[in-house]
Amino acid sequence: MMISGRKDSRLVLVLQTDHSRVAGMLAAHWGNAEFAEPAPYASMVLAAQEHDGGWWDWEIRPTLSADGRPIDYVGSIKQLGTVWLDFYGHGIERVAERDPYAGLIVLMHAVELCTNRTGLVPHLPDYSGAPEMRDGLGVLEKRRHELLGDLRRSDAYRAVATDEHLARNLQLMETLDQLAQFICNRYPFNSTERKNGPRNTIGHVPVGPGREDVTLTVEVLDAERARLRPYPFDQSPLVIPIPARLLPDRSYPTQEEFLRQYYKAEPCVITYSLQDS
Repeated sequence: MMISGRKDSRLVLVLQTDHSRVAGMLAAHWGNAEFAEPAPYASMVLAAQEHDGGWWDWEIRPTLSADGRPIDYVGSIKQLGTVWLDFYGHGIERVAERDPYAGLIVLMHAVELCTNRTGLVPHLPDYSGAPEMRDGLGVLEKRRHELLGDLRRSDAYRAVATDEHLARNLQLMETLDQLAQFICNRYPFNSTERKNGPRNTIGHVPVGPGREDVTLTVEVLDAERARLRPYPFDQSPLVIPIPARLLPDRSYPTQEEFLRQYYKAEPCVITYSLQDS
């Protein structure tokens, strides 16, 4: 989950599954006269929308950190280890059952989160050398080859399953994830409290086939609005509702007490907008 900020002495929490829906909304509106829309469209929107869907397994009964605090998503791979790999793997398979191309993109994203293999996200650490991660990463690599083989034998997906096309779509997936993180993990929008996670500049942003990548800059204007340059969406402003919950900001002596407050948490909706001028 994302600890996005504080309101009335309470933590503002955004679940990873809700952050994932924001990424899906960004993907659905990606594309205009300058930026090519995702291709294949439905598969890429599904991948963005469900890229963190595996977190559902954990978020229905989340655990605490060693000091009794809610666990923030930054650093969660290290804290949760094989648990993270297990639930993320479940999410990959749920997506792949409906759309194998989307499943492959989510899988490639998972590997990137654990290894920063391509260097697309500068602040990601590399966990590939951790003994507890090797078996799980090996399982993901085997599954990647299986899905890739199936897609390249498929008339429906063969043209978009080339190394070049997949690499570009992974770039788009990482862009959407970073932007959705930036949007969801700060409350209010102009808060400077968070010191980790994506910055307001995102590199390696794909524009379209045969065109050079760009750097996307997010200029936060006030507590609810931000300007993007260049602007990649099909409408401006793009209004983004974010489901959140308010939880007492304290350590919890037991898991049971935390869950009691977590399930009782007051729901709220944060509304931000993105614009091109």
